[in-house]
Amino acid sequence: MPKLCLLANAASPHTEKWALELARRGWSVELISFLPAEIPGVKIHLVPKVIGRKIDFILRVRWVKEKVQELQPDILHAHYATSFGFLGAICSVHPFIISAWGSDIFSFPKQSLFHRLLLKWILGKADYLCSTSHIMAKEMDCYIKVSQKIEVIPFGVDIDQFSPQENLGSTSSRKVIFGVAKYLQPVYGLDILFESFARLNKLRPGQALLKIAGDGPELFRLKSLAARLGIDQYVEWLGAMPNSKIAQFYRDLDVVVVPSRQESFGVTAVEGSACARPIIASRVGGLPEVVIDRETGIMVEKENVSELTQAMKYFMDHPEERVRMGQAGREFVLRNYAWKENVTQMENVYRRVLQRSK
Repeated sequence: MPKLCLLANAASPHTEKWALELARRGWSVELISFLPAEIPGVKIHLVPKVIGRKIDFILRVRWVKEKVQELQPDILHAHYATSFGFLGAICSVHPFIISAWGSDIFSFPKQSLFHRLLLKWILGKADYLCSTSHIMAKEMDCYIKVSQKIEVIPFGVDIDQFSPQENLGSTSSRKVIFGVAKYLQPVYGLDILFESFARLNKLRPGQALLKIAGDGPELFRLKSLAARLGIDQYVEWLGAMPNSKIAQFYRDLDVVVVPSRQESFGVTAVEGSACARPIIASRVGGLPEVVIDRETGIMVEKENVSELTQAMKYFMDHPEERVRMGQAGREFVLRNYAWKENVTQMENVYRRVLQRSK
């Protein structure tokens, strides 16, 4: 098989999924990363940290360029446009593919004219562009050449790993469990979730629990917020979880809540649906593509505490709807977001760019 060189964060579970499955399918996968990890069947090249100052980035760019030239890959594929995409553009190796992930398209170019022009230059160096959602592909259109095309390839889920079990939410004799697995930072709106849960607890005292899987810079502030709202005894903090345990986390929930202020695709929603759990999600970014309102979950306006509270209360009061929407969500994922089919889409892109380069 041709040699594939990925420029990506090896510690990211999304990178791990891509690299591992491609290696399993016989691709020769080399991965250049700033952070260490172990991925079976994948050779990881860790970019050395030189002196820990700003010049460090320049020296590391040179190291990456020399390493790519040494590896002589048949395809260079950068995951995340404005860091690894920049490195790939500097390497001047073709065919070159960029997969955008989210904030690199929605946030980075909004910082200044320079950032906007830099993103346009980076994307212009790619032979092929990939997006995880249609809404992000539309946003990318603002920065690309007329001749360039964008392939929408979602971050799907392993439908065997993320599968349902008996829906415990059908019972009414226990607490209803809400939860989310997210990196704890402001963009994901966990503070809105806590405020909504506090209101819910006043309406249905002690009848619901909230489970949080994740770590991040907002941890201390969110714990303080939970205490201030008087809900800390109803919140369970599970910390960061390996991908192998996330599916069981969703199964332990009755409802998955995704209150993001911004979301490029909505992996959490897709994983929850795959486990036959209904979703409550904010109407932002790619989330409306992966949650069908009143069919696989309930959509609410972002940062709307009242709407989110009412959606949570609805699922508490209607256990049969938790079951119905959860089952519909599983069927929706099977039709649209089966991981292995998404990887096949990427393989087809690889074959097309290789054919063009001959």
